[in-house]
Amino acid sequence: MASPGVGLMDRLEVIKFIKDSPVGVLTLLDGDKPYGVPLEHHFNGKTLRFITSPRKGRKINCIERNPNACYVIYESRREKPGNVSRCRSVVIEGQVTFDGTTLQMEIKQIGNWKCPPAMFATCDVR
Repeated sequence: MASPGVGLMDRLEVIKFIKDSPVGVLTLLDGDKPYGVPLEHHFNGKTLRFITSPRKGRKINCIERNPNACYVIYESRREKPGNVSRCRSVVIEGQVTFDGTTLQMEIKQIGNWKCPPAMFATCDVR
């Protein structure tokens, strides 16, 4: 449920936003510490595939130890000042796998948020 003053995108808007916004931050667990990785993605409507180096390193080690992850895609009015909805985000939770060449996230839950027009003045931080 959205908190007061927070708008939600409908399902079609969420899917379009994920497809039209090619980058986000994948957050993994490195032991008991969060580890955020900026990545490009492709969304087929069911899973996310990430564009990444096939070399094994910290990211792959984290996934092998704990596949649970969170991927955040966001857009601010400063990036796209002409947008009708000035600030939006999608938070995707799921499990990430690595098959030797591709990172893929099986989506378990998608949350979303957008700044409603009436809130534009109050969410303008300078």
